Amino acid sequence: MNVHPAAPPSEFPSPQEWRALRCIKEVARLSLGLVWVWEGLVPKVLFPSEIQVEMVRRSGWWWGSPEQTLFWLGCAMIPAGLAIMSGLWERAAALVSTVAVLVLMVLVISTNPAALCDPFGGLVKDACLFTCAALVWWWPRNRA
Repeated sequence: MNVHPAAPPSEFPSPQEWRALRCIKEVARLSLGLVWVWEGLVPKVLFPSEIQVEMVRRSGWWWGSPEQTLFWLGCAMIPAGLAIMSGLWERAAALVSTVAVLVLMVLVISTNPAALCDPFGGLVKDACLFTCAALVWWWPRNRA
């Protein structure tokens, strides 16, 4: 039997691979933050729908009025998304984002079960948000 000594371990990932993986992480973080900014600005602040207002009303979790709560929720989501995009405290931001998405998913499903069947609904998007948050959470900041 011809036995060769083991080849020296190659450095993984290589510097080029490391840069590509860091780029993927950055895009995931930016995507996660962009969804928070967009979802806060467009459907909650600029163009709130009666469906969203009614979901807030049915949840019982509102102050002042469901419309005001929806507006202020959107106003809070915008800086949260910008903070995620900035990369400051990225792991904490990914954790808070994941918990917030879980809470919002439960509230949406409990107040609007039809959202489970909506082909344009947020549940599929939420699965993508979890993936982006996990990538941001687990990928190291610096090369070891």
